[in-house]
Amino acid sequence: MKKILLTLTICLISALAAKANYMPFYSEAIPNSALGVYQTVGEIKVYSAPQDNANVKFCLKTDYNNEMPEGVFAAFVPEKKLSFLYVTDVGDSWIEVIYDKNKNLRGWVKLTDPLLFNSWMTFYNLYGRKYGLKLMKDLPSDYKVLKSAPEDDAQVVSRINYPTKINLTALRGNWALVSVLDMDKTPKTGYLKWRSTNGDIYAFPEIK
Repeated sequence: MKKILLTLTICLISALAAKANYMPFYSEAIPNSALGVYQTVGEIKVYSAPQDNANVKFCLKTDYNNEMPEGVFAAFVPEKKLSFLYVTDVGDSWIEVIYDKNKNLRGWVKLTDPLLFNSWMTFYNLYGRKYGLKLMKDLPSDYKVLKSAPEDDAQVVSRINYPTKINLTALRGNWALVSVLDMDKTPKTGYLKWRSTNGDIYAFPEIK
């Protein structure tokens, strides 16, 4: 009975906490350990272990009509009814997610629908190609270029100054084939390095 009351309390606190529309703007907001994202739907219970009888650490009921918990989502876009948690490990029918980014708290969610988990490649192919990409505000200057091939030593085709639109065509590992419309209205096409070899992500789907 005490365990049930504790679970209900956690759910209630989560439902009352506040969080507005959120998208990451800096690479440090995305953990290097993240393998992709989990799309939240309905009520989600986060367990201490990948087992049905494990303790419930956190309970989240996704609601696009009201404010949501702070520090939870990788991205939360009520207008599109889309919300995601970072995924850091994947099992047979369970995934480990980060449910508190500020404290780096993690737990396990039972994967009832495999389509709700998106590896980075799947996520970018689905949402990056649909909405385009946005560059992180801490993008290093040597990444603000388009290259002729998905290689560090490839020829620089053009520099990116103040992009107004970045359309994603395809992914090649840490490289993205993109078409960029800069402020000067000149279209530019080439390979953008969207992720460093250390796992730092510098371009994210612009879901809006």
